[in-house]
Amino acid sequence: MTDWTWPSPQSGRSGWRTRMPGSMRLGTENPCPGRDRNGLMGRASLARAMPDRMRPMRMDAPLAQTLCARLCHDLGGAVGALAGTLDLAGEGDAEMLALARETATALRQRLRLYAAAWGGAAEAADAEALRCLLDGAPCAPRIRFVTEPLSPGRPLPATLVPLALNAALLAAEALPRGGTVTLAGSATAGLLVRPEGRDAAWPPGLPALLGGAAAPEEGPRRVLGPWLLALAAAAGWTAGLAPGEATGAPALRLAPA
Repeated sequence: MTDWTWPSPQSGRSGWRTRMPGSMRLGTENPCPGRDRNGLMGRASLARAMPDRMRPMRMDAPLAQTLCARLCHDLGGAVGALAGTLDLAGEGDAEMLALARETATALRQRLRLYAAAWGGAAEAADAEALRCLLDGAPCAPRIRFVTEPLSPGRPLPATLVPLALNAALLAAEALPRGGTVTLAGSATAGLLVRPEGRDAAWPPGLPALLGGAAAPEEGPRRVLGPWLLALAAAAGWTAGLAPGEATGAPALRLAPA
């Protein structure tokens, strides 16, 4: 047998780590491009191999900081109320302990909502599951969320759940005196989010933002508009206000691009 070891035999045995000039050197070359010699994937290769729905959404630092500020603001009130109630409860104060449990339940519901809307923890959800999540919103006592017309008989896929939740939360900001936010549509036909109530009006600057203008620096109170556009872009959807509304605030339309 011809020993093709290059440049010379390394073990004294024919066929050990043999290769022809220009061929792969066995035992030293990586047989799996994108992986190290232990079979582990590098960061770039892992990102390419991930399904689109699992890839993290790109977000600039100012938007992330503003969203975190909004999260702290919305959770701070409930946490402060819970801490204050527990301080006053003492031992055996049934009324204060009941209030503390009620506050803790509201805080848990709010965390579930924000985990699905902002934390990347969303799962496929039907209309009832979305309504239960939205019941944890800080505005829930004065805003009624109607989700029955949404994707009847079929849950929204996980990639669209944050889009629907944030659109509903943004619509709630259009109702300073309370009212109803209705979600309708489906994953194939698109989503329609309609705020209805006294003095209903979308936040200032939202129409320009939806039209392509740069996001104004208005702080945590106005972060949902830019965040919704970032989610829509990541999902390959577009966002805009539906034309033709004679009275009240126009509906927000989200549709596949």
